[in-house]
Amino acid sequence: MDSNVATLPAILAGIFNYGSNWNLILFIIIGCSIVSFTIFIERLMQLHRSEIDTNQFIIGMRKHIKDGNLVEAIQQCEKTGGTIAAIIKAGVLKHNRGKEQIESAMEIAGLIEIARLEKNAKILSIIAHVAPLIGLLGTVLGFIQAFAEMRLSGLVDISATRIGEAMEYALVTTAAGLVVAIPSVLAYNYIVSRVESFVLEIQTSSAEIVDLLLDREEGYA
Repeated sequence: MDSNVATLPAILAGIFNYGSNWNLILFIIIGCSIVSFTIFIERLMQLHRSEIDTNQFIIGMRKHIKDGNLVEAIQQCEKTGGTIAAIIKAGVLKHNRGKEQIESAMEIAGLIEIARLEKNAKILSIIAHVAPLIGLLGTVLGFIQAFAEMRLSGLVDISATRIGEAMEYALVTTAAGLVVAIPSVLAYNYIVSRVESFVLEIQTSSAEIVDLLLDREEGYA
């Protein structure tokens, strides 16, 4: 029993020290930073591709719908592309249906588009919460290694260098975890704020298009 307890710090120290200069905990944190950066850049590119000149797009759609050129309106949506255009197209395709069906079609399209914009963004939040915990784990393992050195070496032969290295690694992992977590939090909140601005544009644009379609149908009734 005592021998098993005695070897536990050594096992943990072996996990903590991975190679001569780096350790497993730092490799995991570095991996988290790469994933976080990659997702952030990919989301920025996706958001940029989804953006359009909403005002100019709505002006064109308003003209087509009032003139009764719904085919041209659909073609404009397909030519423009982007999140709002895809949602408006879903509503225009249901122009001869009731208000509830038009709104339902646009709502479903909106949910699909918003899910596409938010894809993988949650991973940034997960990394922001997990990275400091991983760093804290490295700190705990570092202190375990330091105390193991003290216990195994004794007070006379204690190596200040070895203990200092263990303490240094312990603090470095905590700092590394925070260095990854803080930008991840900022990146996640930025992506969320951009998506929320899309949601606001979708709501205002969709409401206007629904009114235009209903006014047109009432005019023909």
